Amino acid sequence: MFEEFVERHCKSLPGARLAEPFGPDMYVWTVAEKMFAAYTKGSTGVSIRARSAQEAQKMIQQGKAVSAPYLKSGGWVMVEWRNTSPHELRRYITQSYAQVRAELNPNQQASLPPFDAAQFKG
Repeated sequence: MFEEFVERHCKSLPGARLAEPFGPDMYVWTVAEKMFAAYTKGSTGVSIRARSAQEAQKMIQQGKAVSAPYLKSGGWVMVEWRNTSPHELRRYITQSYAQVRAELNPNQQASLPPFDAAQFKG
């Protein structure tokens, strides 16, 4: 259920693409080839990028996330399905997407469809 929710939401984000660079059953969502969300089939959560390393640490301390497997630096955390409502999950994924998109160079940003974060607050 959560994997399908993540797929539907990520697919709705402008310019988002699904890739399987690490093989089947490892789903990586990118914008301009930069990862903003990842999960494996049958996993317990989705890895997303927090706004900062401090925010990632805060999410972990509050029990909202755990340290992301294989992504130990750069503000990455894994938001677990069991601890997260669909509304929160949508917000975290959208924030991760917006964070990664904001760090793209101007040419990459200009090549993407427009993005209005308010439209995705759900």
